[in-house]
Amino acid sequence: MRVKKSVESFLDFRYEKVELLKQSVRGEVWRARERHGDEFVIIKRVRATGLPYVEIQNSAFKLPAKVIYCAADEVETVVVEEFLQGETLSARLERKSFLSETEAQKILLQLCDGLVELHAHKIIHRDINPSNLILQDGRIRLIDFDAARIFKPGKIFDTKLLGTKGYAPPEQYGGRQTDERSDIYSLGVTMKVLLGNGYCGRLKKILDVCTQFDPNNRFQSVGELKRAIRLKNFSDKLKGAGILISFVAAMFALPPMIDSGILPHNDEEIFDALVATDTVAEKILAHNDEFNLSLGKLKLGDSVEVVREIFGREEKVTPAETPNHRHCKYKSILVTFAGNAVVGLVSYGDEIATERGLHQGTPLDEVIAAYGRRAAVYEHEELTLYEYPYVSAGGNLAVMRFAVKDNAVEYISLRLANEEREHILADVTDF
Repeated sequence: MRVKKSVESFLDFRYEKVELLKQSVRGEVWRARERHGDEFVIIKRVRATGLPYVEIQNSAFKLPAKVIYCAADEVETVVVEEFLQGETLSARLERKSFLSETEAQKILLQLCDGLVELHAHKIIHRDINPSNLILQDGRIRLIDFDAARIFKPGKIFDTKLLGTKGYAPPEQYGGRQTDERSDIYSLGVTMKVLLGNGYCGRLKKILDVCTQFDPNNRFQSVGELKRAIRLKNFSDKLKGAGILISFVAAMFALPPMIDSGILPHNDEEIFDALVATDTVAEKILAHNDEFNLSLGKLKLGDSVEVVREIFGREEKVTPAETPNHRHCKYKSILVTFAGNAVVGLVSYGDEIATERGLHQGTPLDEVIAAYGRRAAVYEHEELTLYEYPYVSAGGNLAVMRFAVKDNAVEYISLRLANEEREHILADVTDF
């Protein structure tokens, strides 16, 4: 009881309640003003515990409102957060101002970027709908985490069944635990509603995958959803569940080259149609000079004997996930062989450099100066991955990757990428 009184005293001292915005059996929401300033805030009392407001307060998430203060006891949670000025997307629906495809795509991409951060912290919103989305100066924001939860591996189902009817996925009504695919379902329903009942444009197939009844048939992550949105030649043969492509063994703890796939490996018909487009052909040509490519004087396709001439005998050999492949460690470089030929190179040391002199620790602007601004760019945990595709002398698609952290190169890799080519080519942009 003393905790409640101290919270009340703090709120009364700091803020003046202006308007009751919402009240229900679960709590109340007030718009308030700072007593010693002009800023407005939102004060929420929610009769629930275990909400992720502390995680939001302690993280620099882009999507939610900033949490200024949070307190909880065994009964309720009290939150003070920034007041977001803007229009909810439910207000747009009320005036029948449906989103254009361009607006919807822009909003979807922003939501994907924001949800990647939340899902990385195991935060599942569980109530994405138009009333909880605010457009603020062209930027989308997600509010109301009162139904949110932290995903707990190994748990069978959710303790509390919450969410907005019509937008919540089937699993949210019981039977299994909600996860990031549950947010993907609600996001898909929301965008379908915002685009209008008659919408049948390019995004429809993507949204249909989002809203599959079985979570296993949806996109398995918002990263996978984002790549589908950016892929212009989105096919009827899309798979909701992606194909995991790994490059090195888990023991080397290297990031995956790409989170998942969109098109099947062996679908030559789709690939032929994709590379026949002028856009993709232009991208291939733009990266066809091989960038004077080598890493530690090694090129893709070099033999075991060439590697040993430069680095001596391997220090460690590990079987790879793919038959006939193996990973070999030589001092500061990791080499992946298929048979007797090099198919991948990774360097974490500053003593191993590319032919253009770039190595671990090189500033990002030097990477751009050496290899240009045309790259496929991905976020992976604390790293930003800059990938430069090119066509090797043998006609294979290959990629030079610079993994960047704090504007400096963390590691460099070269690899064959034929199985990933549709993703990489689709994602090549000027940044």
